[in-house]
Amino acid sequence: MSEKTTVTVEETPVKAPKNKGLDWLLDIVKGFIVGTANVIPGVSGGTFMLVLGIYEKVIGSISNIVKQFRKSIITLLPILVGVALAVLTMSRVITTCLDQFTFATIMLFVGAVLGGMPMLVKKVRTEPVKPLYLLICAITFALVIGMLFLGQGHNADLTHMNIWKFLTVIFMGAIGSATMVIPGVSGSALLMTFGYYKPIYGSIGDLTNSASTQHGTDIIIALAFVIGTALGIWAVAKLIEMLLKKFEIQSYWGIIGFIVSSAIIIVLQNFFMVDGAWTSAATVLAGTSVIEYIVGVVLAALGFYGAYKL
Repeated sequence: MSEKTTVTVEETPVKAPKNKGLDWLLDIVKGFIVGTANVIPGVSGGTFMLVLGIYEKVIGSISNIVKQFRKSIITLLPILVGVALAVLTMSRVITTCLDQFTFATIMLFVGAVLGGMPMLVKKVRTEPVKPLYLLICAITFALVIGMLFLGQGHNADLTHMNIWKFLTVIFMGAIGSATMVIPGVSGSALLMTFGYYKPIYGSIGDLTNSASTQHGTDIIIALAFVIGTALGIWAVAKLIEMLLKKFEIQSYWGIIGFIVSSAIIIVLQNFFMVDGAWTSAATVLAGTSVIEYIVGVVLAALGFYGAYKL
């Protein structure tokens, strides 16, 4: 008699089809968080793109928007919708929260920034630590911290727009957005240094203010800023995509330096500076209640956990 041969057939797990509508909604939410982060001085939109897991997707889509226009637009559209909604609706809200609940607001974002660190550490653990990697990390850390000592320029006058002011706002949009794409570098902080943060974001915020009497000027400023933002993001995205492809580990060590310094910058710029001038934390946080300190610590933990899970 011949022995029966038992053949075991392994079943291939069937992946559930993706819910594109849900993916779009999630990307809009992530874009909203990134846009909100860009409004806060010292907070980098690039950092939150990393934290939320959309950094490489965004960089790749922007970099290849000419070659793969339709695919890139489909990928970027929900994120951009979220960013636009945040800039339009959150400028005034964030300003109010920073004025009235400084400690709690900042601690939420500090926790969220640090929540992205485990993901970055996991990426660089594929290779042993080398002195070159630590040097790259130290350089990017120093670059971001060094931005604090650039000082702050006087606020620019954009009340009467002309062609030169229009081109200047485009340039500022390009510079600010370029740094937004780089994790850890705050476009808002750089705009403050040149004196264009309040004039530009103030005009954008007034677009939703029915009491404003300068909607025409506000629209022109917003248009110039959008043009500059698009140009700056595209140029830097091309550079970053090249670095991630050719020097992935080195790039992520540099990003770790950006992220760690970003958390420090957020604290220093919002707890130890007023309108670009150094002061004591006691001055900035005067009147802060014990309850707010407790809430701030809780929000930091929630921000860390939320960013880590995302």
